[in-house]
Amino acid sequence: MKKLLITGEGKDSLSVKAVAEASIKYSMMRRDQNGIIVLRIERVSSKMALYILLLVLSIFLTNHSIAKERNPTMDILLVPVGEVDRKVIEVLQNELRKVFNKPVMIGKGMSEPDDAFNQKRNQYLSTAILNTIMEQKEYASYGKILGVVDHDLYVPELNFVFGEAGRRAAVISLTRLRQEFYNLPRDQDLFQKRVLTEAVHELGHTYGLGHCRNPRCVMFFSNTLVDTDRKGPDFCPDCKRQVESRKRE
Repeated sequence: MKKLLITGEGKDSLSVKAVAEASIKYSMMRRDQNGIIVLRIERVSSKMALYILLLVLSIFLTNHSIAKERNPTMDILLVPVGEVDRKVIEVLQNELRKVFNKPVMIGKGMSEPDDAFNQKRNQYLSTAILNTIMEQKEYASYGKILGVVDHDLYVPELNFVFGEAGRRAAVISLTRLRQEFYNLPRDQDLFQKRVLTEAVHELGHTYGLGHCRNPRCVMFFSNTLVDTDRKGPDFCPDCKRQVESRKRE
């Protein structure tokens, strides 16, 4: 804001001599959008000067509040790993916003780590992908990170995994969530529901939730897609309370 040279004029008024116009710029914290308020001040009373001061203060506090709400450390970031259908990511983005009531962003994709591929198993080690995601500095400012991979994943002690999670980041595989993987007719709606279910499950782990004994809760462990389809993407009441509490921490 430009400085204003203000001199007294009488007992109850102020006049602006050096500057007759001031612009107060503020951000609404909407991407690629800015708001501008222009005030033309010629002659104001001391009471009006107080009103202007309060207006400026209100704008500042609103801006600060919105900035705090949109702090990236509260956001969830989706990271495509390798070639992933953009539409699948966008549908997941919208659904996760509803589940967690948080901003969900789509980040710049990354390549599959060379050391993650096991040629003998023809699978990718989920832990190696998870570690690589955590090492990326450009993702560091986000609260939670979910990598999305269109390859079959494994950990050494299991034949396959739908996903894996750490404290801040997780990764899921799309491969075994498709009906076509089992030589069944394509079902895109069922596929997207499974993607959401596994995404919510792994992100639930990043909020500190363990596996739930309730077979209808999204945090129930999925041995097969029968478990995934039965439980769906919803938290049970107890897990819901836990995740809501930890979202505020």
